[in-house]
Amino acid sequence: MDAAPSWSPVPSLNPQQVVALGEQIAEHAAHLDAATHRLLADLRAFDRAGGWATQGARTCAEWLSWRLGWSGNRAREHVRVAQRLGELPRIDEALRLGELSYCKVRAMTRAATPENEALLVETARYSTGTQLELICRQYAMVQRGQGHPPSPEADADRRRISKRELDDGMVGIHLTLHPEEAAVVWEALTTVARERQGTGRFCRIDAAIQIAQAVLRGDRPERSPTEVVVTVAAEVLAGSRSSATAVPVAVTSDGTCVSEETARRLACDAGIVELHEDAHGTPLSVGRKTRSIPPAIQRALARRDPTCRFPGCCNRVFVEGHHIEHWAHGGETSLENLVRLCDLHHRHVHEYGYRVTLDAQQRPRFFDPKGVAIPEVPPPCTPAGLGVDAIRRLNEPLSITPATNAPRWDGRPVNYDWVIDDLVRAERRS
Repeated sequence: MDAAPSWSPVPSLNPQQVVALGEQIAEHAAHLDAATHRLLADLRAFDRAGGWATQGARTCAEWLSWRLGWSGNRAREHVRVAQRLGELPRIDEALRLGELSYCKVRAMTRAATPENEALLVETARYSTGTQLELICRQYAMVQRGQGHPPSPEADADRRRISKRELDDGMVGIHLTLHPEEAAVVWEALTTVARERQGTGRFCRIDAAIQIAQAVLRGDRPERSPTEVVVTVAAEVLAGSRSSATAVPVAVTSDGTCVSEETARRLACDAGIVELHEDAHGTPLSVGRKTRSIPPAIQRALARRDPTCRFPGCCNRVFVEGHHIEHWAHGGETSLENLVRLCDLHHRHVHEYGYRVTLDAQQRPRFFDPKGVAIPEVPPPCTPAGLGVDAIRRLNEPLSITPATNAPRWDGRPVNYDWVIDDLVRAERRS
C-alpha cells in the first residue's frame, strides 16, 4: 500500500476558506513587495549619500549587516538591486505597485538594460519566478558570447598588467588575462574571500591583499606581511616641528611620500630602527631593530581582542595593534593603552579624523570626525506601527488586491529560445 500523504487540510477550514486564505497570502506578498520598493528607494539614496561611511563601515552592505542584522549576502544583494532599479524605471514601477515580486525583480536586474526592460517586464508577467531566473541567466550568457574573437596579432599583446596612481590618492592595478586564466585567478580570490566570510565580509579585494600578504609572509605567519621601509624624522613622528631639519613627510624606499599621520599609523605596530644622520644626511649610527609592541604583549592583546574592536567590524585577520596614545607622544606600550584594529579602521583613527578613547572600564569608545559617539551595538528600532496593518495603510493608494501580482502563465511549456531571441532582437533594434 502507498503511504498516506504527509499533508492534510486544516480540519477547521472548509475548501472555500482554504482558497480565500491562499488569496490573502498572495495579497500580503504584494503588500510586502510594495513596501520592499520603499526600502530599496531609501537604501539607494542612503548609499549615494555615503551615510554608511560616517559610521566607519567599509560599504553600505557592511553597515546593513551591523545596523539591521542582515547576512552579508542579503545586504550586498539589496544594495545591488537598489542601485540597478535607479536605472530601470519600468521594473522599478512594477515593484512599487506590487505587481512583480522582489525575487523576479532581483533576477531581472542581472540582465535588464534600458533597451530590453519593457519586454523583460512583460516576460516576467507571464512566467514563474523559477522560469524568469532561467530566462535571465541564459540571456546574460548569450550577451556575453556576442563578442568577436580578435586576430592572433591583436591577441599577442592583450595579456597585461598595469599600475597607475589615481587622482584621489588610490592606486589602480589592472590585470588583463585570457578567459581561462581569469577564471583561475577569480576562483582563487573567491575561495579566499569565502574563507574570510565567517570572520568578516565577502570581498575579493581583501582576498587579493591576503594572498599577497601570505606570499610575503612565507612560512612565518607571525611576522609582518611587508618589509616597507619608511623614513621619518623622530620630531615629525612625535608631532613636533621645532627642529629646522625635520621634514614634515615620511618617505618610502621607492621615494613615495606619505603623510606624517600615515607614518604614525605604520609605526603603531612595526619594527623600528633608529638611524642617526648628520646635517648632510650621512648615516652616523644605526640601532638594532625593535618591535613597537613586543611579542608577549602582542599575544596578550590578541587574546583580549580576537577581532577588530571598531563597532560592527568582525575582521580577525591582519589586525594591528593601535596605541591609543601614540608611543611617540609618550604613550605606554601596555594593554591599557592598546586596541586591535583592522587596516581600514586603523586608517580611520589616524587619517580620517576618527578618535578612540578608553572608558572607566577600560573599554574602547569610538567617535566619528564630528565627535559623535559610535555605539558598540546599534540602538533597537522601535517604529510606532508594525505588521501587515501598518503596511496596508501605507499601501492604501496602490489599491493592491490578490489579483495585483497574479501570474499570467497559462501552464504550457516555455520556449526559452524564443524568449531569449526576442530579448536579443529588442536590444539590437534599439
